[in-house]
Amino acid sequence: MPDLLLLDSPPTFIAAPSDADVFRSPSRYLEGIWHTYFADVPCVNQVNIAYGQAWKNRLGSIRLSPDTTISFIKVNGLLQLPQIPDYILITTIAHELAHYAHGFGSPRPPLYQHPHANRVVELELKRRGLGETMRMCNEWVDSQWFASYEEARAADWPGLPAICRPPSH
Repeated sequence: MPDLLLLDSPPTFIAAPSDADVFRSPSRYLEGIWHTYFADVPCVNQVNIAYGQAWKNRLGSIRLSPDTTISFIKVNGLLQLPQIPDYILITTIAHELAHYAHGFGSPRPPLYQHPHANRVVELELKRRGLGETMRMCNEWVDSQWFASYEEARAADWPGLPAICRPPSH
């Protein structure tokens, strides 16, 4: 992971119980990305992050609990594997934080009618200095993601914890 600027007063994050044992700790990435690129966005509720299932067509998601006290970011389980470049994980978490800042998956008021209207997430990441990271991510995903997914699936998900493995069909 690149050196990230850490500030004195971090937002409150709740890590998954086994997060300390994960090769790429999502809570540590979230904290670093938030401090480095989203320091102007106040954390207005509890934010949880964890690896989820290995999705073929999604890298991450954010949702808000019904009582609005918790935002939950789920990251594709494959992103914890060492063969996936860490700029994919950085871009994915930053993408979800852009949604949070825009009022989607957070109790903040929505700034737009739709979460991806007029490329607002892409423009937000560029404005925050993540344009090159996002470009590398998009290029890698376009050229290698589906092959990497299929390779992991064919090999029965080596290195992926059981909780992140898709159900067998």
